[in-house]
Amino acid sequence: MRILNLDGPFLIDGLQAHGHDVLSAGISARCDMVIRHPRRAMAVYKHACATGFRPDMVLYCDSGNLPYFPGVEELPCPTAFYSIDTYCNTWHFGYAHAFDAVFVAQKEHTPLFTAEGHRALWLPLFAKAAQDICRNEERDIPVAFVGTLSPKNIPDRKPFLESFRKAHPLFVATGAYVDIFNRAHIVLNQTAASEVNFRCFEAMACGAALLMEHSLHGLEDLFIPGEHILPLYERGNVREAVAIATAALADPDGLAALARRGQELVARRHTDRHRAKTLLNVMEPLLREKAHRRRLADLPRRRLLLAAAYGMLAEGLTAPHLRQHAAYFLNLARRLASRSGNASS
Repeated sequence: MRILNLDGPFLIDGLQAHGHDVLSAGISARCDMVIRHPRRAMAVYKHACATGFRPDMVLYCDSGNLPYFPGVEELPCPTAFYSIDTYCNTWHFGYAHAFDAVFVAQKEHTPLFTAEGHRALWLPLFAKAAQDICRNEERDIPVAFVGTLSPKNIPDRKPFLESFRKAHPLFVATGAYVDIFNRAHIVLNQTAASEVNFRCFEAMACGAALLMEHSLHGLEDLFIPGEHILPLYERGNVREAVAIATAALADPDGLAALARRGQELVARRHTDRHRAKTLLNVMEPLLREKAHRRRLADLPRRRLLLAAAYGMLAEGLTAPHLRQHAAYFLNLARRLASRSGNASS
């Protein structure tokens, strides 16, 4: 199968591991077509076709960016949307009307998409395959955190980390995680909205024990606290998190065994290969049914819903450096609403 991957490159390796050809477009330097500004999805599709790569399906994999590929709803092949950062991008619910199927990273958000009339499925996040990220390193870091230290949407992160470090040694870094997670006994996770994020799976895949806050997004459907991950701490409760880490480090054999069980479980069930296979199993019947024909026949209604999503997005882009983007998406919303009215009149 030929798959055009838009935006995040997270599932490319998994899809290729199952023998599929993938062409990618997005802001990541890894993409085959790197873009810096919004570009019509149909223009990218036609460009791919001109190179001899006619997509059988299109996957839009959310990477927390603005929707840089408007017009996905017009594409002449089955399309899928993987919504990851739904908790801070509520416009995803409306934007999903551009697609034939929706995959949702956070379990509790899935019924919200279903209520909007989407064909939606919970598809948890994942780690890269073990051979890509596991190292045989000496574990010389008791507790580590790797991530953005002061993200605007997580104002309590920096105070939490600083308070933890005052009470217990904590190695904090940003950027690449692989080397650090392979050296850590415990990886501390602090999230935006108690979501089950990439860090959960990445830490475990690297052989570290995950120290995670309580989550409603399917964490305990995936892992058993005390068996695959450390006991959960109440969000923001530094004292409880420190107590769990201290007790675990006092039992090095037990900690190593728990980390090993977690690592083995991630390798068996929660890699990009597993998620790609699940996605493909859902999409293959849609390809056979030519499901995109139903979407194309429903364009007037979908354009109206997309206009609302783009309008909501534009309204939220209030920072001075995003004024041009706000104007772009507001204009796009107006054009879609106008086209919807013309097509249905």
